[in-house]
Amino acid sequence: MCTAVLRSFPAWLMVLTLATFPAFAQENGGGGTDPGGDSPVSGLVEISGFVDASYTYSNLDDSNTFGLDQVEIDLSRNLGDIGSLRADLEWVSDGEGGFTLDAEQGYVTLDLGLGRGKGKYPTLTFGKFNAPIGFELLDAPDMYQYSHSLIFSNGLPTNLTGAMLAMDLGGGIDVVVHLTNGWDQNVDTNTNKMIGGRLGYSHEELGGIGFSAMRGDHVEPLFGTDIELVSNLTVYDIDLTLTPAPGLIIGGEYNNGKTEPKVPNSDINWNGYMVMAHYRLTDLMGLTGRYDYFTTYSNATLRSGSAKVHTTTLQAFTIAPTVALTDGLGFLMELRRDFSVFERIRGSVEREESMVNFAFEMTYSF
Repeated sequence: MCTAVLRSFPAWLMVLTLATFPAFAQENGGGGTDPGGDSPVSGLVEISGFVDASYTYSNLDDSNTFGLDQVEIDLSRNLGDIGSLRADLEWVSDGEGGFTLDAEQGYVTLDLGLGRGKGKYPTLTFGKFNAPIGFELLDAPDMYQYSHSLIFSNGLPTNLTGAMLAMDLGGGIDVVVHLTNGWDQNVDTNTNKMIGGRLGYSHEELGGIGFSAMRGDHVEPLFGTDIELVSNLTVYDIDLTLTPAPGLIIGGEYNNGKTEPKVPNSDINWNGYMVMAHYRLTDLMGLTGRYDYFTTYSNATLRSGSAKVHTTTLQAFTIAPTVALTDGLGFLMELRRDFSVFERIRGSVEREESMVNFAFEMTYSF
């Protein structure tokens, strides 16, 4: 226990120091630098975050547990006309009673207009940031249910490390282009980086649509070994948000991808889609329903040509009522059923599985 506390001490010390700094300055009357008593130091950093706790049950092994899932502290600093800084520190449950400390995000954003006044200028983001692809967001306060969709978990990156250019083109159109390491890789030593982007359109009343693509080298360990396997990865994604009526949000997503390992001579393909709807029943209560579908199949190059050798099909139905208790505090319940079919084409081996999960989650944002 002492070792874990000491390892996390530098991060806690930084957070406490930044949190105390503005208060210290205010208590000391701003150091005499401002006639009104407000010090520039009091605006040094803005602190926000959330606490996420849950109770979960699974019929697969009849297990149930209470747990603190995540604590996150977000630090941001406005640099005026130049841009901003941001760092998101998170403590996430490791599933065994402990917590792992990670930097979910850490980046600087520069306004390339550099205060030149009117006009639309691109922004440059440099560092580690949430991947700008897909319909769903990562953190619990931004979700309409407890679990993520099959596409989010299997077909998309969570975070990217590199550089990203973003620009509002006007008329509801925006564009993002990024050059990064492989998926969820803070350090990437391979030669070819991943290039990607998103073209989006949004309408104030109707919603929006986005087209995203990524392609490049990705390094991951070969299953069951210490060997690193370099693959060429390509993914295309379409996300859709509709707001056809007050209180109603409809979301949809289609995802297609392919992984081509350089050794051995085979590839993995996938397709998936998701449809969800959230309806605000009252000012405090809402209801979410979602259906997911995701299938993967692998091909092997044989002497006779390419042959499909394995297929996995996943489906999930989710329903989640939500309740907002007060500003920043709310809870939800989720009932989710998953269906899985594993089929090996050569040998006719097939296995089917189903699983039911229940979750109660309470989240407080500050």
